[in-house]
Amino acid sequence: MLDTPKKLVARFERGEIDRMEFQTLMSIHQRELIQEIEEDHQNPMAAWLESRLAKSSLKRLLKKHSASQIREILVAISEADDFPLAKYIWNAPHPDIPLHCFFRIRRKPVFQILSIRSEGDTVEVHLEIHQVRNRLRINLTRDSQWRLSAPSFSKGADQA
Repeated sequence: MLDTPKKLVARFERGEIDRMEFQTLMSIHQRELIQEIEEDHQNPMAAWLESRLAKSSLKRLLKKHSASQIREILVAISEADDFPLAKYIWNAPHPDIPLHCFFRIRRKPVFQILSIRSEGDTVEVHLEIHQVRNRLRINLTRDSQWRLSAPSFSKGADQA
């Protein structure tokens, strides 16, 4: 699994990968983004529908939770070990990117937050992810600095 750009930058800064390898790995991310843009350009109606569905899904969540809470959850999930869709949500902390852009309702691979339940220092998140629309529940916990974090995705997610 290819690391997210954020993790690639960290690896490059620590000296784990050289400049050439860093640029090669980043170009893979770039090609994937360009491919999705081309798909949207070829089928603008499907892209528009996907955007509307994502906005609708987000609107349901925003009735009970703030945008900053949802963004914090996306960041924690993206930083979890072995999260298969981290490359789609790694830049969630950037407030200039609308939240609905991180939701993938019909476009493969699917990623959607179905519900959030917060109690004390634990946040339970019900997700729909991947090609076969798996529904998972993961428990995020807050550390001593009240920073939300997710366990290793392969261990911390339960089939719902």
